[in-house]
Amino acid sequence: MCTAISFMLFGGYSDLFGRRWFIISGNISVFVGYILIGSAKSTQAIIAGSTCIGMGAGLCQLAAFALPELLPNRLRHIGVLIADLSTWVAVLFGPIVGRYAIRHGQAWRWLFYAPAIACCISFVLLVWLYKPPQHPRGIPFKQALRELDYGGGVLFTAGAVLVFTGVIYTQIVTSSDPKVIGLLVAGFALIVIFALYETFVPLKQPMTPPEIFAKDYGREFTFPFIAGIIVNMFFYSVNIAYPTAINVLWTNASTPLSYSLEITLPQNLGLIFGSVLLWIFGIRIGHWKYQFIGSFFIMTLFGGLLALMKPDNKAMIMVFVFICEGAYGWAQTLSITFIQMGVPQTQLGISGALAGVARWTGGALSQSIYLTIMSHVQASHAASLVPKAAIAAGATPSTAQALLAAIPLGAAAIEKVPGITTAIVEAAGAAFVQSYVVGLRTICLASIAFGVVGIVCCCLSNDIGPKMNDKIEVFLENDVQADKNRFH
Repeated sequence: MCTAISFMLFGGYSDLFGRRWFIISGNISVFVGYILIGSAKSTQAIIAGSTCIGMGAGLCQLAAFALPELLPNRLRHIGVLIADLSTWVAVLFGPIVGRYAIRHGQAWRWLFYAPAIACCISFVLLVWLYKPPQHPRGIPFKQALRELDYGGGVLFTAGAVLVFTGVIYTQIVTSSDPKVIGLLVAGFALIVIFALYETFVPLKQPMTPPEIFAKDYGREFTFPFIAGIIVNMFFYSVNIAYPTAINVLWTNASTPLSYSLEITLPQNLGLIFGSVLLWIFGIRIGHWKYQFIGSFFIMTLFGGLLALMKPDNKAMIMVFVFICEGAYGWAQTLSITFIQMGVPQTQLGISGALAGVARWTGGALSQSIYLTIMSHVQASHAASLVPKAAIAAGATPSTAQALLAAIPLGAAAIEKVPGITTAIVEAAGAAFVQSYVVGLRTICLASIAFGVVGIVCCCLSNDIGPKMNDKIEVFLENDVQADKNRFH
């Protein structure tokens, strides 16, 4: 929530006031957040730390998304990849380090202290070396301060908080609960008002200039923007389905930790592999629009094929996950590149803000959608399959219902069910696993619908090929070519 809001609020501001102090202050905010969580003794401290990290991460990623402006345009995608290097580290080592850390007392705290130390190093290097132009649009500080879009900031923040909170509640209570409906209706109403405000009020420095969405009937920016939302939604479908399959279909309480970690690697390595392939072959292949469409298609195809996952086809699913995540790494990087190239470079902060909002909003919405699908489908099928299987194995109806309630609680709860036998447990356990197979299948099939919409948006987007030239948009002020900046 905080990252998405931070992106939107400060994206356009960085075009007005320069990116230097935004990334430095973001770095400080992230540092404080890591320290708060690492030393936390309560949930409230973790929430406070997460808030600091969320706000700071938005500020830091804004500057990271602006990194490509320091490179020739034809290397824009590589700039995006460089900006995402830390994500590679998190994706590859996070699950491994996290699973080990929780088994060693207070060792988990170093998952936050270590990046806090890295923030200190980053802070020194930023203050020393990162000196971009202070007024990218050439508007004086006091004038820019007067012309800021304060109304839009208030409307978007209020709407986003309500929508994100409503989305989170869908994972806690039923989607028809008055809390969920009230939060989502009020939140989306404010977002609509925000859109109308940005469109019809004559703002001098709007957060979302209407002209960038309307340019060339949306082909220049709007369709890449929608594709950017959907590509991240696809990441979450795999990120929910595959780990769930590992935990439920292929491992149990007696499975060695080392084996559980090994089978997480196809997902993580696939993402990195796809990104590296784009790094190496993107320029050589050219035809950027076809790359965008092709990577999106492969991601959708193999993401949909994950619907075939069952307890007995782990190897095949691991291959499909690797290919799907590889295509995601390729498509996700290109989506940000297309979004950035869809606006004048004096509005790169705005495009970066919208790219970030697309990334985090798409992730939050898809996570809610997929988890809701998973919980409802799995629960309904478990309620049907488990009692039938238990009764067929010799259980009474009352024992079957008690077993249904006990299975999610683990072996200790199952042992307390009266009249239980090994045969009944095995039959009910197999039926319970089958309910997850159906739930996982439904998630993966639902993701295809999003993927098809994304492919259509890729096809409707303008090709960025003509823009991929050797022009460098911005030079640092401490660079020998700083005089080439239009504004300082």
